[in-house]
Amino acid sequence: MRNIQDEINERKYSDNIPHPRNRGQDNFFTADPNLAYHVQRFLPPHMQEWALKQLSGFGAQVAGPIDERAAFTDAEGKPQLRKYNRLGEDISEIVTNEGYKKTVAEVYGAGIVGHLYHPVSELGTTVPYMYSYFMGYLLSQTEAGFYCPVTLTLSAAYLVHVFGDEWLKKTYLTGLTSLQYETLYEGATWLTERQGGSDVGANRTTAEKVEAEENVYRLTGEKFFASNAGAMVATVLARVDDRKQGTKGLGLFLVPWMKPDGERNRIFVRRLKDKLGVNAVPSAEVILEGAEGYLIGKAENGFKYMADALNISRICNAVASIGIMRRAYHEAIYYAENRTAFGVGLTEYPMVREMLISLLTDVEVSASAVFHLIEYFDKVMRGTALPEERVMSRVLTPILKYRTGEEAVEAAHTAIEIHGGNGYIEDYVTPRLLRDAQVTTVWEGTSNILALDLLRVMEKEKGHEVFIREVQVLTSGFTHPLSKPFADHINKELSILEGNIAYLLEQPKDYITYKLKSIADHMADIYSLCCIVREAEDQARNDGNARKYIVAELYRKKHFEWDKNRGIKGDSLLDVQFFSQLISYSPITEQQVAVYSTFYD
Repeated sequence: MRNIQDEINERKYSDNIPHPRNRGQDNFFTADPNLAYHVQRFLPPHMQEWALKQLSGFGAQVAGPIDERAAFTDAEGKPQLRKYNRLGEDISEIVTNEGYKKTVAEVYGAGIVGHLYHPVSELGTTVPYMYSYFMGYLLSQTEAGFYCPVTLTLSAAYLVHVFGDEWLKKTYLTGLTSLQYETLYEGATWLTERQGGSDVGANRTTAEKVEAEENVYRLTGEKFFASNAGAMVATVLARVDDRKQGTKGLGLFLVPWMKPDGERNRIFVRRLKDKLGVNAVPSAEVILEGAEGYLIGKAENGFKYMADALNISRICNAVASIGIMRRAYHEAIYYAENRTAFGVGLTEYPMVREMLISLLTDVEVSASAVFHLIEYFDKVMRGTALPEERVMSRVLTPILKYRTGEEAVEAAHTAIEIHGGNGYIEDYVTPRLLRDAQVTTVWEGTSNILALDLLRVMEKEKGHEVFIREVQVLTSGFTHPLSKPFADHINKELSILEGNIAYLLEQPKDYITYKLKSIADHMADIYSLCCIVREAEDQARNDGNARKYIVAELYRKKHFEWDKNRGIKGDSLLDVQFFSQLISYSPITEQQVAVYSTFYD
């Protein structure tokens, strides 16, 4: 029997990256040795062999039948609203195509939610969130739209599990975490209202207590952008106290589509949204007319609970973004390797090599940063995080959600440009990637909202001070000779960041908020560089492979020295020199790094 790792290793030294259309030959997991590296870096040793096997199987699914279904759903099989039955009764039924239902069964059946709560028989334990996010990374390469319902189910399960009472857990948690399609309850989150948008405190949906019924309320109002409408259960914020302004008067409720007694709840869909992308997820305008809902936790803590779950979905958003980036690179490199122009293969042109390696660098470095963030997040979810680690999770989540969303759009654009006119044609996946990528800058908070969230962590928890200290600790742990220049550079940038933040916090509020995204960008640059150097040092020490140092240097040049001589003078063209080794994940020696990189002069 072939070992999964053997297949991955074969891919490392092959320049032939198969095309996603070559069914039966392609696998998004084995085509990505960097993901196998992360499995071995971040999952506990007893789980790695099992995870490599499971993710390889899932990688084949998403590259094959799930990808084909995703293309069909996007083009022809979008969710439909069946508003009335033959008797003229409003049933507000959302109908999805059969292929989409198969994808639902396969993805949840693979344990993307359920393995977090139910022990895996082969392991005798549950899996960490890291494993679920690895699955999400693969899934998003083919169906970022469907990863939204998965995200909402993850959030609903978390809220019921952590804050729900015993009746709520008994009634709904089993369904939310089921691996069987027949017993699965998909989740939804309905926050946005017409007058509020990102300003959740302006929400007007009301919740009226049902007398003689513990924790049972009647919800009345409109949710203007309800994602995954038609899901069995939705978590909904509603106003329980009109005397309290803003978010303080909001409670959190679980609202089922069908009540426990089998009666249909009073939930109605006005219309489905006609969106730019992510067409797999049904987004709707939902009307609640005295819908029965069950209070989650304490009535006064509704927004706090939802904000807690928002960390799950923001990381999901970042994972979806790097998944889209990876697929964009996957398509671009295949096309470039198999296309000639003016009698020469595209990959022979230095300009094309620069575009491809710039895209690969962003994918690899951002994946590193996101998975290192999830390492903090997993500790928080297990209750083992130190205070500094908890704050780092809070600081990094909005920063990396913001950064990766912007990069996903850029990556999809780059893939289209490499394809030329073909990249604009719907026969290729690139238009869908661009349309789907656009939402990653909007879902779970726009860049402005995320910057304000960063400011709150800075003001309430001294997040910037924790960030600077933690990165200093990480760089002090660099011991490899090739890491020293990076450590010096990162510490220099930390000093600049510290001075800028000290100055900024003394300025008027409007000036502070105006400059927040510049601070977020600088922090993202510093942390991302730190993460890729950590991985470079790890690979150099354990495998004698200095390839990631080249990736780190390319990232440093792109994000910290882009305006030095406008990039004209003294460029060692590392992306051109090491093109073949970088795209094939082949080893690069420490001596090669030292010879070619001016950073080590």
